[in-house]
Amino acid sequence: MSITPFDLILFGVPALVSAGVALFAWPYRSNPGGTPLVVNGVGSATWILSYGVGTRLNSQLVAPGMLGVSWLAAVVVAFSGMYVAVEYTERTWIKQPAILAGIGGYLCLEALLIGLNPADLFYTQVPTVVQTGTPVYEFGVWWTVHLVVTFAAAAAMLGMFLDAYLTGSGVYRQQARAILVGVAVSYSALIIEVAGLEPYPDLLYNATMAGDMVLSVTFLWVLFYADFLKLTPVARKTLLEDIEDAIVVLDDENRLVYINRAAEDLFGISSQYAGVPADDLSELSGNETPDSLTDITNGETEITLTSDDEERHFSVSTSPVGDTQRGRAFIFRETTREREYRRRIETQRDSLETLNEVLRHDIRNDLQLIAGYVDLLGEKCGTGDEQQYIHTINKSADHAIELTQTARELSDAMLSTGVEEGRVGLQSILEDEVEEVQSSYPDATLEFGTSVPAVTLIADEMISSVFRNLLKNAIQHNDKDTAEVTISVTEYDDTVTVNVADNGPGVPDGRKETVFGKGEQGLDSSGTGMGLYLVDTLVSAHNGGVWIDDNEPEGAIFTVELPTA
Repeated sequence: MSITPFDLILFGVPALVSAGVALFAWPYRSNPGGTPLVVNGVGSATWILSYGVGTRLNSQLVAPGMLGVSWLAAVVVAFSGMYVAVEYTERTWIKQPAILAGIGGYLCLEALLIGLNPADLFYTQVPTVVQTGTPVYEFGVWWTVHLVVTFAAAAAMLGMFLDAYLTGSGVYRQQARAILVGVAVSYSALIIEVAGLEPYPDLLYNATMAGDMVLSVTFLWVLFYADFLKLTPVARKTLLEDIEDAIVVLDDENRLVYINRAAEDLFGISSQYAGVPADDLSELSGNETPDSLTDITNGETEITLTSDDEERHFSVSTSPVGDTQRGRAFIFRETTREREYRRRIETQRDSLETLNEVLRHDIRNDLQLIAGYVDLLGEKCGTGDEQQYIHTINKSADHAIELTQTARELSDAMLSTGVEEGRVGLQSILEDEVEEVQSSYPDATLEFGTSVPAVTLIADEMISSVFRNLLKNAIQHNDKDTAEVTISVTEYDDTVTVNVADNGPGVPDGRKETVFGKGEQGLDSSGTGMGLYLVDTLVSAHNGGVWIDDNEPEGAIFTVELPTA
């Protein structure tokens, strides 16, 4: 027989499709599954072409050789397909040198048996069948081995992609589903051929070739439309191995199924204990494990483990594995550092509360007592120098009292766990603070530039400290003989802004951000250096904002924005 144009179509088109798989997979050969898919495509093309030539040429010399190539190519296709799945699912243990060497050795052995056929182990050639012109073979013992190995590789590929489909999601599930269909069709066709159930054997295009064509088309589809090789899933095992938290998985009979590296280091348990009941792990490993993993219920649990006489604390999160309750996963997240940090914070908080009490009562009361006695002393002293000394002491005492007040308010803000959300009227707060500051600085001029709308702030009583410190700041940082401060209010849909404008020296652009820092003071300032820091702290706690603009012709404008009820 000779090769006809129909034969070229019958075998050439599927071979081109398979070669196309290799061609389009080539740029992604460095990605998981890329190189074995290239080999799979080349192997499939070789399989189809060699089979086509072997079955179409009426030659006792050419036909056996071509058919032998097709048999060997079929095994290469099976193994390369399996390793597409191996790399895609990152089952790295199947890529161990010993296993790869074994597969390579098997392929070499099969090539020798096909080529030399000693003792008719592979096949026995019988006379040519007249109607087809193709040699017909009776197969020997090794043919059975050939089939078993091919089907085993195909079954492994099918199983790995089935697992990827069942556990994957999104595009990865789509990829796995398509390949599953292709593999199932391809190797179902192989079973049909081996069983002699081909419906049209005279076409000389057996079911295996048709199945391989389907698989190649499937690979092309996932390459083009499902981003296969471009997007490959990170295997759960790899992810779990790299995670810092210790992970232990038990099956539904409380036997060890999986343990990651972090858990191995923590408990001294390795994967060799797979299948061991959880209650026996401590005795077998000789290291401390939780008293009983089986007693830990689903949810969050706190446990303490002792290692080298050092206590380590863990938060254990437990959840079922799979929808069918096939077991439980335990995630051990160490909380030792967090506990120590919380303990230090609590200690510092206690110390701060003590300091706050001292500032609130003892120091402030003593300073007020000093100020009172200085006033009495001023009535007894009449000389100019003596009065100057008295004035200086009074000024210092007032400054210290103001400092304790600001520090007390700041400590209150720092001790607060959050704003106790309430409702306060802006108008009454501003009027009260303006009146109080005006009484403390009678030489200054404080006035409202606009009427204050009757808005309600989402705030607590500490918000009054914001406006009091801004008003004091506008006076204390002022270099004019008479400090002039103007308060303006603008209402918006869900916020309100309060502008505090002064006629002072202003704030240079380079300091507009840093001026809210702790301990910042203006030039020649008599302030505490903490007022604006307190302002920023409180405004932030109330989900507001504060910033500085230049006033015209001179001075600064401090703007506070706060949410309204």
